Parts: sequence; C-alpha cells; structure tokens
Amino acid sequence: MRASDIGEFNLIDILRRLLGKGGGDLVCGAGDDAALFRGRDGGLWAYTTDAMVEGVHFDLSYTSWHSLGYRALAVNLSDLASMGGYGTSYALVALGLRGDVEVEAVEEMYRGMLECGEAFSCRVAGGDIVRSPGGLFVSVSLVGALEGDRYLARGNARPGELILATGFLGDSRLGMLWLAGGGDAAHPCALRHLYPRPRREEGRLALQLGATAAIDVSDGLLRDLGHICEESGVGAEIHLDDIPVSREARELAAALGTDPLQAALHGGEDYELLLTAAEDASEEMAERLPASVIGKVTEGSGVTVLDREGKRVEVSRSGYEHFGEE
Repeated sequence: MRASDIGEFNLIDILRRLLGKGGGDLVCGAGDDAALFRGRDGGLWAYTTDAMVEGVHFDLSYTSWHSLGYRALAVNLSDLASMGGYGTSYALVALGLRGDVEVEAVEEMYRGMLECGEAFSCRVAGGDIVRSPGGLFVSVSLVGALEGDRYLARGNARPGELILATGFLGDSRLGMLWLAGGGDAAHPCALRHLYPRPRREEGRLALQLGATAAIDVSDGLLRDLGHICEESGVGAEIHLDDIPVSREARELAAALGTDPLQAALHGGEDYELLLTAAEDASEEMAERLPASVIGKVTEGSGVTVLDREGKRVEVSRSGYEHFGEE
C-alpha cells in the first residue's frame, strides 16, 4: 500500500497509534498543533516542526527568498499561537539546497526569518544544511515556553459552545492564485499569502478569556474544524454568511472569476485561529481579539455548512491533503 492510497491524514493516524499517547513529562503528544512537555521547573514547553517543499508549498517564480524565510518561520509560530500563545521561542532550520543556489539568495531567506523572529520573539539558533538533488526544502523545528500552566488543544470542544475565527479567511488562497497568474506581490491578499501573521497575542488572550479548543487554519476551514471535531468527539455547524471574508478577497475573487467563500472554506494557509468557547466568553472574545462567531459545536460528528435560511449546503472536498491528488 502506498501513501497516496490512504492519504496524509490516514497515514498520520497509523503513526499516532505507533507513537502512543502522552505520559510522564509529555503532556500533549501527536494530534495537536504542537507537542507539550513539562520542564523540570514545572513550566510547559511546546515543540513543533513544519517542512516546506518547493513545488508543494511554494513556487520561486512568485515567492521571493525573503518571503520564503519569513513564511517558513511564521507557519511554525502559528502552531505555538494555537496552543495558547507563548513567550520567547527558538528555532532550528534544516535546508536542502541544490548546488546552483546563489549564496545571496540563502542570505536573503535568512533575513526574512530574522525579520519574522524579531517581530514575534523567536531566535533562530542554528540548524543544518544538506544537498538536495531535487527541489529546495526548508524544515523548521521550534521550541517555545508557554505562559502559565494552561493551554489550548483540539480535543476540548464541547456541544453548545460557539466557534470563532480570527481575522479573515480565503485571502491566502486567492493571493496565491493572483501571484501564480502574474499578479503584483503588493496586493493585500498576496501579502497575506507571502507574509502570514502568527496570531500569538490572540492565542494568548483567547486562553485568558476562556477559549476551550483551538487550531490554526493551515489546511482550510472545513478540514481544520474537522480536526477539532474528531479530537473532541463532537460535530459542528457553521453559517456561510458568518464566515469572515475581506473586501479585498471579494474584489479579487470577482476579478479571478472564483468564489471567495470556496477559498475561505477550502483554501488553507491563512494561519488564522479557529476557537471554541462557551457563549458567555465568546462575546468578549469576539470583541477583544477580534474574532467572528461562525457557528456552534454540536452533538454528533463532522462539519455541517448552513445557508442563511439554515438549510444544509453540500460542499465538495474539505481542504488540502498531501498525497490526496496523486
């Protein structure tokens, strides 16, 4: 059996069974945006890693080396943000390079990482460089100290709670389509794709205000909300009219001849936070993060999409999955 026969997430399930659950100093293992360990001083440390592969996660025809470095670090910091924020963090970077890559390009990529690290309290501490006979890859491993003794996880959502999303959804996907078609990198949606913003402060504040579960939107709203449902043993209902879509995304979608809501549902790589919280906490969260209430947690399983009349909307594929299109 090949990986393409079962898909990314079924493969992850197999590996999770092999790895087992947490225990001892391992507070939270495979299955969340980051693994959590308890240090000798009793504090919580979050560990995460993400790899970016040329031709899969980025295209150098429209991705600058600076934005590649910034983005490689930002997507990892987003994982820590979804666990409830963090203090200082440290990164190790593994690069796979072709021999014909210019040294100046690698330097520019690191400048992008350093700019992101300076903005979000992360220090790049070292790493490894190897020769890649094919495309370029960048793998970042990150460790950060959480603040306090509490954290957010995918498995804590409960029926009756509300579902919230920070920022706007769909911008990154539309920005990527714009760039791939030769569009200007200065477009707001293009910038959202090239320079995503980890929601560090929002994750920290959401935890303080009573959020129960969280995930960052990397694979698409439906896919990532589905992960919360699976880990929590619940279902979810979301309303199309409540999904936050920016004015720039609506205008760009019209120019591209596509649906901005489809980009919001399936696009991924927005790196916004999906959160659940009791109704009394949700109002303050919506105001202070800020965030939009997009639905509620239900009994059952899976994600149901509703139109403005409350009728179920049939949707197609539920987000990005590695090996899913081979």
